[in-house]
Amino acid sequence: MRNWRGRTLMTAVAGASAAVLATAVPAHADSIVYNGYAEGGFISYGDKVWVEHYEGSYSYVEWYTNYGRAGECSASAATGGTTCNYDMRENSKITLRVCTMPAGVCSTWVRDDT
Repeated sequence: MRNWRGRTLMTAVAGASAAVLATAVPAHADSIVYNGYAEGGFISYGDKVWVEHYEGSYSYVEWYTNYGRAGECSASAATGGTTCNYDMRENSKITLRVCTMPAGVCSTWVRDDT
């Protein structure tokens, strides 16, 4: 009897896990930039730019698109990190980097799909 319950429970758990995996929507593209003082990135699912600040006065992720839009998302020593929500055009490109001040250190530019 115990074996029957154990197998039934395992089958139910496996079925539930498969259902969750089948309905999960993966992000189309994710980029991460790092400069030694901060890191940031772009999450296409939800069009979010984020930055985590580690050292210095403040850090920001600077970004621009291939259709003329640009901006930055910043965090200070007081906030530590933030996420900025934007509405990007689908099937486009975004280019971003993270910079920290007053050190003036920026990561390399990274390009990704929106």
